Amino acid sequence: MSRRADQLLAGFADGDAISHEAVAMRDILRKAGWASDIFADPRHVSPSLTGQFRPLSEYRSDAGAVAIHHYSIGSPALDLFAASNAKKIMIYHNITPADFFDGFDDRVAAQLRAARAALPEIGAKADAIWADSAFNAAELSALGLKNVRVLPLLFAPPQPGLAEDPVALAQLAVKLKTIVFVGRIAPNKNIEALIEAFYWYHKAMNPFSRLLIVGSERSCPRYFAMLRMFAGELDLQNIGFTGFASEAQIQTYYKHADLFVTASRHEGFCLPLLEAMHYGVPVIAQKTGGIPEALNGAGAMFEDLRPAELAGLMHRVLNDDSLRGEILESQTKRLAEVRARNVEAELAELMKDFS
Repeated sequence: MSRRADQLLAGFADGDAISHEAVAMRDILRKAGWASDIFADPRHVSPSLTGQFRPLSEYRSDAGAVAIHHYSIGSPALDLFAASNAKKIMIYHNITPADFFDGFDDRVAAQLRAARAALPEIGAKADAIWADSAFNAAELSALGLKNVRVLPLLFAPPQPGLAEDPVALAQLAVKLKTIVFVGRIAPNKNIEALIEAFYWYHKAMNPFSRLLIVGSERSCPRYFAMLRMFAGELDLQNIGFTGFASEAQIQTYYKHADLFVTASRHEGFCLPLLEAMHYGVPVIAQKTGGIPEALNGAGAMFEDLRPAELAGLMHRVLNDDSLRGEILESQTKRLAEVRARNVEAELAELMKDFS
């Protein structure tokens, strides 16, 4: 009888770090001889991933199997995981503080509060707890949960050989200094601070510039609408809100970017930092949460800068060849560390107790 290890997800979406990790883990588990599927709520699955998952309603609890839950929010997947009589592995991806969503999406805020309240109980029921960063592991340990182990968020280089996307290329047709943000359009990302910093940069330092905000509005539509109104109030014509971007489009934006910036106020890890490095784009990021761990000495970090000051840092990185070279060298070193990981061996070691 084959060993079985299934993953239970709240959602399964293109461009989502947890979803990408789940696919990578499933493939590694299958290669190692495990029967393994991804189960997700069909209401929260990208149409392009239809053939990659099974509905939560098809999940069957089996005492001889392993159930793996990627925990970041309250969901039917969490309920199934808690009720399962399989051996349980909780992978903690951090729960965004609900306060960020208050007033923007009270339903999501309630889900986040419920998930945080349930965290100690769910953790106590788990047979193993993995965190995708030491920052997240420390949060669990502070709650009194024991034997938390770290499996850093998996980074798989984007699919090679994709042709540059014509829609993205059309947006980039005019040659301008291009600053990008890639990620969820969610209130904790503090994108309004990035927009205001770009206002100072564009108006006072380099009018031949653009800011591309790459991400779907579905994460928090009201926040997305607020950002667009804010950009309008600042009379910024050179901000592009791309909406959902395909993998080919995201690759195109990265390949033509001069700088990646995030002013996020809460991150468990922040995988787009590694994506930007992969494409040789210098990174500027606010020092918060798991970001220092993700960068591990690479890129440029800042703390508590006013938007005009962040604009000055952006200008310096874009124009100081020596500084830019140092940043890119640090990022090359960091990427070498990431690529040297033997993820199959790491996962095999963690799964030894369940074989």
